[in-house]
Amino acid sequence: MDAIFSNPWPYLVICFSIVLVTSLWMTALARRFSYTDRNGEATPFSILDTQLPSSEQELCDMIKGMSTGTQQALRTHLRVDFFFMAGTYPSIALLCILIGNKTGYGQYFFWLVAFLQLFAWIFDILENIYCLQKLRHPVVSDNAQIFRRYTFNVYAKFLIAITGLAITLPLAFYFWMSGDYWPDSLWYAGLMLAEVLVFFFVSKRIKAAA
Repeated sequence: MDAIFSNPWPYLVICFSIVLVTSLWMTALARRFSYTDRNGEATPFSILDTQLPSSEQELCDMIKGMSTGTQQALRTHLRVDFFFMAGTYPSIALLCILIGNKTGYGQYFFWLVAFLQLFAWIFDILENIYCLQKLRHPVVSDNAQIFRRYTFNVYAKFLIAITGLAITLPLAFYFWMSGDYWPDSLWYAGLMLAEVLVFFFVSKRIKAAA
């Protein structure tokens, strides 16, 4: 644990790599996302449509309108998402630790936001479990609280994760522009930049093949 707090960069690079690799995997799977709506027309959808439906009935109708292949693609997407989570939330937490280490007493606030990423991770896990269960049984539950909890989990995870990024990325940019950064961080930042360039190249090829 002391190694993580003293030099989070190697761990951040590892987690960031997991985010990029799993994102490419999920992008490839998302090419098969479509369902037949009530008018009998094939309608494409994104993972956000399953996370933020207007109602439980809409989510169930969407699932019922999916072909077997689409349901399998969505199921695999949700399973890969568990690995994506394992890279995303630790990445945000590590970024909070990095910035906190440069803010004096403000580090405790950033450590708190880093700790909150654990709750975002838990909310995301619960969200995926709900979706996987709906894929098996796309029926509206008699207990309306279940869908409300699902909606809460979705909004809560986004709020916590976005908060972590919103308070760290601007400060990270400021420290870099002002020259207030660790010299050994240049190598790690360069490696992450190279990964991003490869990611965009491969992602573009995947979307072009759709």
